[in-house]
Amino acid sequence: MSVKPMFPPNGATTPGSETRRFNEFTRRILAVPHSEIKAQLDAEKEAKRTSSNVASRRVSRPKP
Repeated sequence: MSVKPMFPPNGATTPGSETRRFNEFTRRILAVPHSEIKAQLDAEKEAKRTSSNVASRRVSRPKP
């Protein structure tokens, strides 16, 4: 019975590449201004609120 390795074989990634990718990803996230994130969240919240209001105003007709 052969055991499957949990990690890729040596040489699949360079040492520290995961750390470098994580740091770059973190920098990109933190570079976004708070006002931009807040505006997008507010827009999504308003869109959800208005779409649920429209759906709740629909009148269902009785089946004939």
